[in-house]
Amino acid sequence: MDIYERQARIYPAIAGTIIPVILTLVFVFFYHSSGLLIGKLLVVRISMIIPIALIYGALSYWIRQLFIDTSKLLFQYIFFKRDETEMPTTQMLLWSSPNRKSSQEIKVIAKKIRKDFNLILLTEEQERENPIEAQKTIVDAVGKIREVTRGNENLQQYNRKFGFCRNYLGACVWSIGFIIFVLILNFFFHLGFTTIILFALLIQFLLGGWALLTLRFKGEEYAKALFNAYITETDYKNKK
Repeated sequence: MDIYERQARIYPAIAGTIIPVILTLVFVFFYHSSGLLIGKLLVVRISMIIPIALIYGALSYWIRQLFIDTSKLLFQYIFFKRDETEMPTTQMLLWSSPNRKSSQEIKVIAKKIRKDFNLILLTEEQERENPIEAQKTIVDAVGKIREVTRGNENLQQYNRKFGFCRNYLGACVWSIGFIIFVLILNFFFHLGFTTIILFALLIQFLLGGWALLTLRFKGEEYAKALFNAYITETDYKNKK
């Protein structure tokens, strides 16, 4: 298991399910605790923790993949498009983008892309005539840049931060859905956990909202680091 798998996939899955797991334990512990002696109650609680942990552990891989797919479908593909034409890495090299790099730096990057990959980015005039082709050409070039800069550890830190933020959003969607489901059960069966569940729902919404607000920022940070690593050839030059 590499560091990206841990920090960008496993950690956000764990972070995103902490509140549902705590709710599950509170739900099970307190709902079954009435009328039990302390010793017997302790044994019952321990015996309940083990199967709960096993269930979450057994489903961990499937849950991680579910979170990743959800985050891409609901957030990455909506904000940045499925073909990556709205990704910060694309926007920074588009002449028409308000978030683009300086004209001089775009020319430097375009010249290096042509030299390294035999790909020609469209000029400002050509982009105005064919903006879709300009976007697709940049997406192709960025894919090749990612490959040659993959060994840059500083760059990969930014990539993992973006991956964590995006995948955490996928986890939040399912966690919020789970908490709402528990809230419905609470009302239906009159279990008396309304305050705890509403508090958990509020916390989950706040955490998800913060991740959503920082998603584009993390993407822009990664894009800047990617082009800096490519231009300076850090770690990349040594492989030639």
